[in-house]
Amino acid sequence: MDHEWAVAFRFPGGRYHANPWGRHVNEGDVEWPPSPWRVLRALMATWFHKGPVIREDLLYEEDGEGQGRLEVDQVFDSLVVKLASVLPVYYLPKASRGHTRHYMPGPGHDKSLVFDGFVRLNPEDRVVMAWPGLALTDEERLLLDRILRHMTYLGRAESWVEARLVEWAGIPNCYPIERESVYGSTAEDMEPVAVMAVQSEDQFLAWRDGVREGSRIGGGNTRRGRRGPKIPVTIVEALAVDTSDLEREGWNQPPGSRRVIYLRPYGCFEAKIDNRGGGDEGRGAFHIARFALAGTPLPSRFNAVTVAELFRRALLSRLDKQAPRTITGRDDHQRVLADSHNHAFFLPEDADRDGRVDHLLLYSAEPFTEPLIRVLQSLRKLYTGEQEWRVFLEGLGSRLDQDVAKGMESSLHGPARVWESVTPYLHPWFQKKGGKFGREEQLRKEIRLRGLPEPVLIEWRPFVRVGGRAASVLQFRRFRSKGSSQSQPDRHGGFYHIEFPEPVPGPLAFGYGCHYGLGLFAPVAASWSQPEVQGKSEGTRM
Repeated sequence: MDHEWAVAFRFPGGRYHANPWGRHVNEGDVEWPPSPWRVLRALMATWFHKGPVIREDLLYEEDGEGQGRLEVDQVFDSLVVKLASVLPVYYLPKASRGHTRHYMPGPGHDKSLVFDGFVRLNPEDRVVMAWPGLALTDEERLLLDRILRHMTYLGRAESWVEARLVEWAGIPNCYPIERESVYGSTAEDMEPVAVMAVQSEDQFLAWRDGVREGSRIGGGNTRRGRRGPKIPVTIVEALAVDTSDLEREGWNQPPGSRRVIYLRPYGCFEAKIDNRGGGDEGRGAFHIARFALAGTPLPSRFNAVTVAELFRRALLSRLDKQAPRTITGRDDHQRVLADSHNHAFFLPEDADRDGRVDHLLLYSAEPFTEPLIRVLQSLRKLYTGEQEWRVFLEGLGSRLDQDVAKGMESSLHGPARVWESVTPYLHPWFQKKGGKFGREEQLRKEIRLRGLPEPVLIEWRPFVRVGGRAASVLQFRRFRSKGSSQSQPDRHGGFYHIEFPEPVPGPLAFGYGCHYGLGLFAPVAASWSQPEVQGKSEGTRM
């Protein structure tokens, strides 16, 4: 294997303290491997704090007289953009997982029990992080080396670190699932884990333009007199946003970030609890499951209904005769249920707004049965005759509220006051003579039947943005596959903007095919309800 430039981390204290984004410290979870998002944020923090010293060092090396100044700031921005453009691979040494418990004093002599989870590893072992095929200039490589030499911790402040730029020709044992065929892993020796990565500059600009357009159309939460969240201009600026600003503006995931499924060695923690089965028994009835989807290429959002049907068929084939009515949508006599949409919704999700389906959401007002839960925990693949995708169960939950959303940060959850179409809405009833009882009237009726507050505004939209570009209804597949027993009153569809008098929770899907991703709505970021932040910790957010 050719030598590549890589970063080697050594933890002299033998511990790495870092909570995954969105997880409370008392959950005891630990981010492993160290995420690209965290590492680039650490590089940026080191540069901000040690920049004057590093600049002097670089200028001295270039010219002892201080002449021929190096445009260090431009080099740093270029370095960050390049590191964000490639998903890194890792070599993870043997490690174990541990935690401490202690009481944290608070106001009024109150004491809260806090769990501090960490990864324990040999202080002499190195975690190696490499970017395959990444080409750096001499100036970028020199700057990266100097920044790493000034980095003192990674994660929380007690995670002391020594970081160095090295030449590496080793074989990684942790990598994006898309590179599975390159390194020849098997399902038996590897396990999937969601890792917070950084969007490339092009991905970020497409996301930014889509959010700006949505905020412009949605208008924000004017009822509360709040402006929409500030949107960074570049990926470098997004990485520099302060954690307190993210919390104050209500972002459920940092701008510029994306979740990527990585494969790491199964049993990488010596004292590891087996969580392949989900580990959620005893929490009560489940109503929601969220899966991450991995493969190249991911399915287009234009084919959302096809992906949803494929998801349902995969569950039915595994359940066989144990398939509950919430999945079949039929009673014991094979008649279509008239249950006011209490059975399952199979909802494709484009969480990073790049135009590709990257998650699947299963939601049902009726609780999941035990056979269904076992199937959800064992589902590994979706495939057609031409394409195959890996799926990874991110979590099971009982309610669509902030507690459930924690750790399963779906872009479809809300709650929000303003919602926009993601896929075309097709009215479910036939119109009356003279064009009466049209799409807007039918949409209002469906909203009332779901027990939601009467909208203060419903407006038609000519297009939605898919991957940063305007898309019309004609570009979407708007039909179920053959064999569907339902008639289809509306074969064209439309996009809509809905404003409620108060924030409502999601997911929201209405009209024909709503259980398969048609008529799907997503909250406009500027109108998200901002929950009270509790249990903050630097390790949770950085």
